Amino acid sequence: MVIGRFCVVLLGLVMVSGAAAAKVSRLECSFPQESARGGGWVPEILVVEDDTSKPAASVFDPVIRHFVGTPIDAVRGEETRARITYSWKFTAQNKGQAPVMQYRLTYFKDGRPATVEAQPGGYDNKWSGEGTCKQSSR
Repeated sequence: MVIGRFCVVLLGLVMVSGAAAAKVSRLECSFPQESARGGGWVPEILVVEDDTSKPAASVFDPVIRHFVGTPIDAVRGEETRARITYSWKFTAQNKGQAPVMQYRLTYFKDGRPATVEAQPGGYDNKWSGEGTCKQSSR
């Protein structure tokens, strides 16, 4: 009986400490639109919500809204004291073609411009942009 209560209390403490250790952050990024840098494939606005208690972050922008409609999962890449990288992909059904668009965002924590890259799978094209991101935590 005492062991059972101890296990319940211990499990509760582990769950509380795990929840306290989780970090939720939000990046709101802006990339100036330049036709030479993607002609619409590089989003003007990009939002990443990252809850470290979950296996993937969530990303949403006007391009995703057009082709998918809702936020999609982004893979959290390597994080250092200087930067964090996210990547995601989705199928872009367009005029009889359906390339898998692959994206990568690198956010530099020291204020350097963030970078976003877009590339259609199976093609040599690659577009990129530099912009700013504001980070907030919950």
